[in-house]
Amino acid sequence: MCVICRGRFPKSALLRHVPAAGGETGPVSDPRAVAPGRGLYLCANPECAEKFLKYSGRPRRRRGGQGE
Repeated sequence: MCVICRGRFPKSALLRHVPAAGGETGPVSDPRAVAPGRGLYLCANPECAEKFLKYSGRPRRRRGGQGE
């Protein structure tokens, strides 16, 4: 599913991005789909690509307790 338009596409038709490692900010492209981390998938629509540049990609909030 595209994170911008929420359209459903085959996985092979989507571009995968992962959170940047190290000092970089924002998601980075993962064309081989082997980088660790939760992937963000983007369709090939140019409008989605433009909006993705502004996408914050905030990590999901974890469920559960604080660990006792």
